[in-house]
Parts: sequence; C-alpha cells; structure tokens
Amino acid sequence: MNIRRKTVVTVISKIGDRKPKADACLVVIYGQSIGHKYLLKPGEILIGRSSQAQIQIDHESVSRRHARIVLADSGVALSDLGSTNGTYVNDEAITERGLGNGDLIKVGRTILKYLSTDNIEAAYYEEIYRLTTIDGLTRCFNGRYAREALVREVSRASRYKRPLSLLMFDVDDFARINEEFGHLAGDAVLAQLGKRLARRIRREDIFARTGGGEFAILAPEVDKAGAVHLGQRLLRIIGETAFGFDEVQIPVTLSLGAAALDEVVEAEGDPTTAPGVRAAASPGTAPGGDAFSSQTGTFGGGTESGAGAESGSRTGSGEIHDRFHTLCESLMSLTRQRLAKAKSQGKGRLQA
Repeated sequence: MNIRRKTVVTVISKIGDRKPKADACLVVIYGQSIGHKYLLKPGEILIGRSSQAQIQIDHESVSRRHARIVLADSGVALSDLGSTNGTYVNDEAITERGLGNGDLIKVGRTILKYLSTDNIEAAYYEEIYRLTTIDGLTRCFNGRYAREALVREVSRASRYKRPLSLLMFDVDDFARINEEFGHLAGDAVLAQLGKRLARRIRREDIFARTGGGEFAILAPEVDKAGAVHLGQRLLRIIGETAFGFDEVQIPVTLSLGAAALDEVVEAEGDPTTAPGVRAAASPGTAPGGDAFSSQTGTFGGGTESGAGAESGSRTGSGEIHDRFHTLCESLMSLTRQRLAKAKSQGKGRLQA
C-alpha cells in the first residue's frame, strides 16, 4: 500500500541569538551506525544518501539530497530538501526549523540527536551511556536494561517475599504492518505505542522494548490478579485511539502473556538467599546450565553470547547454580508460553 505524504506548510522557527558552539554535533541514537557522532562545522551540511553528503545515510528510505543543516552566527537551522519521506524534528514534519539542544531529528529510519552544550564531550558520553539502557525509537528501556532489572527485582522479591509480575506483549501481525504500510509506518506505530503506554503506567513499573515488536513490563509489588488487571488496562489503552502515519490509520492490537513470580518459586532451596550466595543445583539441573544462556532465557527470544555464562562455579559438591537466575529464566519462560498461547487464540488476547 502506498502512503502519500501530506503537504507540509513551511514554518520557520525563530533561531536564537546565541551563536552555536563550534563543537556542536549530531549523535545517531537509532538506525545504522548507532552511537556515531557527526561534528557540525559552520556552513552548509548535507544529509542524504548521496556520496556527496557530509552526513551520509545509505538507506532506501533516505533521499539522495534529503535535508540540509546550516550553522550561522544566528543559530542552527534544519531544512528539508523536498525528500520523499520527509524530515521530522521531535516527531513533527518540517520544511525548515531552528534546532535547540536535545532536539531529535528523524531522517528515514534514522534518528539523530542534536547536542550543543558547553561540554560536548561530556554530553556525548552521557548520551552513549543512555543508549545502553534506552531504546532510541520508543524511548523506553531496552532489553539489556530489562534483563538486569529482572534479576534485581527477582532477588528483592524472593528475599522479602514480595509479589512481582512480568507481562510480555507483541504487536499483532507487526511484519504485515511493515509489509503493507512500510517500515517507516511500522516505526511510527512502535514510537506511538511507547509514548502512549509510558505515560499510563506506574513510575515503579519497568517498561522495555525487548525485540522488534515485542515489549515487556516488569511490575514490582503486583500479584497475578494485579497483572491480569494491568494487562486488560493495556488492551484498553491501545484500543482507545487509532495509530497512524501521515494521516493513514493503522489498526493495532496486542497479544499479552502474564505471570507472577510466586508461580515459579522453587519448591526447594532458601528463597531468602542473598544475591551472590550460591545454592547447590537441584537434581536434574544440566551441568554448566545457566538461566540466561537458554533459548527462552533472554528478552528478545535468542541466546546472548557470554551473558551470565560464568554465573556458576565449581566446588567440591559439584556445579553451583545461581538461584535467582533460575527464577528469572522460569518466569520469562512461563510468560513467553502464555504469550504464545494468547497469539494462537487470535488478536488482542490476554493469557495469564
């Protein structure tokens, strides 16, 4: 399906009187070459697929001459050069606009962040650190942070016998959305979903994008009944208003799986074991097995090389196993099973 972009009326934002710092830069926070820094120098800077572009983004969604940045004494201005898919600043289509520190520029499927602070190196490294925990497209946590948070929260909940729940959900037929409406539209759906849900959940909840169209919410102090209520609320939030891209409405539904920690707590062993204290592996545990090295043990559904591969160590009694990683694996596995069952039952289903 071809999506025709709407005509954008030219709006030139007033550029501030402060002269831009000579070491201002753009940092790629989503797309190809994530983390790459482009230093901006006075004059005109071309962004596009052309080999003549100072900022070259070689992707089919980017025009040869896509956009232009001009650094002058009066400030920094970004202009769209009649590109096929448009140029966006903070999710708004623009023809020309002044840039301020922290603005997000979307060119095709690439998102760049404009930095113009006094200490550009400190700002850059701070942004790189942020990229290790935040997904650049949806601006929620990423799978790496979710894994670390899961171990931490399972440890706390087990030690103090507190409730903890995990919800995992997929955008139904996300591959079809990309195929029918285009990958730019798919990215827009994910960005809207992230923004919509992030402002409607508790501050204590850990919301993360864990795969292409897959997300997870880790809910401390929430039991299974509360997880079911939260899952139903998420379905209502998604159904409240339509998703869209360039005035084309895109139907979106979710399939959810939910599980609580108390459903997977081991029958044997001391649940108050402190983090870092190893418990002997239970009978039947595979030698050298590790919670995060199994196919179901990582967010995103795949194996992560080296993640926790040395979590156990050998003693006179044999292989030692980290109990909290075992609980994490079991909780993720159960939640994934329920998500798969929900998807098999149709769209917009919750299984708990």
